[in-house]
Amino acid sequence: MKKLVIGIGGVSNGGKTTLSSKLEKVLPNCYTLHQDRYGEDPDRVQIDPKHGWMIWDDLTALHNDVLMSDVERWLENPAAFTQSQATGDSTGVHVLLIEGFLIYNYRPLEKVFDARYRFVLPFEEAKRRRLSRVYAPPDPPGYFDGHVWPMYLKFKKELEDLNVQTIELDGTAPVEENFERVKTDILDMIKHVQDKQT
Repeated sequence: MKKLVIGIGGVSNGGKTTLSSKLEKVLPNCYTLHQDRYGEDPDRVQIDPKHGWMIWDDLTALHNDVLMSDVERWLENPAAFTQSQATGDSTGVHVLLIEGFLIYNYRPLEKVFDARYRFVLPFEEAKRRRLSRVYAPPDPPGYFDGHVWPMYLKFKKELEDLNVQTIELDGTAPVEENFERVKTDILDMIKHVQDKQT
């Protein structure tokens, strides 16, 4: 069975979920796994000793082993997962989208990606978007400046140090622009996989 695994990662509030949702509506045989749905029980999330903040922006706050298990199950039988709303499929290629802010920092996932996209945003825009959203539990005062952004920079540097190759997406660009770019890339990849198999 022909398969593609596409990563959509990057900065918090960059546009990952929006892009994934739009792609899922147009790509046949497509399924999405959202890393933030694998969050740890709040009672088990580490606490910052200095500020008393819950440390959500860290691999320890996620059940990435369960995410990896779901990826492996999809790789074994993608047809059992497909939820795409797209119709008229004649590609015969199954596509898995994995989206999340730390998907590239969880090393066991490294080997599964056929392409890695990464949203970037400048500090002020990332902060504006973060503060405009409602979280449960809500972000405490100073959380973005003191925790979210520093953790983003920490894990971004880790990827650079490991030389993880990603395709950068400008989170300030119009949604449709990023969507068309990634959709076109994936459709080209699907065609390439089909051509290799014939």
